[in-house]
Amino acid sequence: MARVEKQITINAPAEKVFTYLADITKHGEWGNPGQKLHVEKTSEGPVGQGSTFKSVGQQFGTQNDTVTITEYVPNQRVVYEALGKAGHIRHSFDIKPADGGVQVTKGFESLKAKPPFSLLLPIVATFVLPGALSGDLQRIKAKLEGS
Repeated sequence: MARVEKQITINAPAEKVFTYLADITKHGEWGNPGQKLHVEKTSEGPVGQGSTFKSVGQQFGTQNDTVTITEYVPNQRVVYEALGKAGHIRHSFDIKPADGGVQVTKGFESLKAKPPFSLLLPIVATFVLPGALSGDLQRIKAKLEGS
């Protein structure tokens, strides 16, 4: 599946934005409220490449995912991959300086979808994901610019 991306400019320092996005336990704060997402860290030590999390949420039924940070470049990029009932999904955030703040690009890529999600993926990628990514970015912006 092709990668789906959306961007937004956030008026906050890169360090603040990166720290917030790399803390996957915050995903429930900015994710779709209907998913009722709860994430807890399952690995020891500070958040970084290799950190693991357990995620439980509602999307196409209850999802219990194992999440691992696979790339971690402070103040620039964080990538995490989720393994669960829907398959193997990669999420990414890229952060670049822009207009006195940062431009954040959020990406989604299905690496290996499982049925029934695999059957719905072309429709979801075309009609649902762009709006979902934009919604996530708007909630992240509101959270970071408001605090």
